Amino acid sequence: MSQQKPPKKYQKTINTAARLSGSAIQMGVVIYLGVWGGKWLDGHFETENVFLPICTLLAVAISIYLVIQQLKKIND
Repeated sequence: MSQQKPPKKYQKTINTAARLSGSAIQMGVVIYLGVWGGKWLDGHFETENVFLPICTLLAVAISIYLVIQQLKKIND
């Protein structure tokens, strides 16, 4: 028995969903690393919550930038 290939439109939808899922995971990892890095810097330099908000906001900005770049690739 031969299996039929899914229609092109269906395949493109699956591909887009997979890319967006990957972007969400990437965003979570980048933000997690930013928070972890901020906590580590605060502990290393013995400061109280100086680097944590800076690194967190920087990580959020980087992750948003990466998602926007990924969306541009999907729309092309």
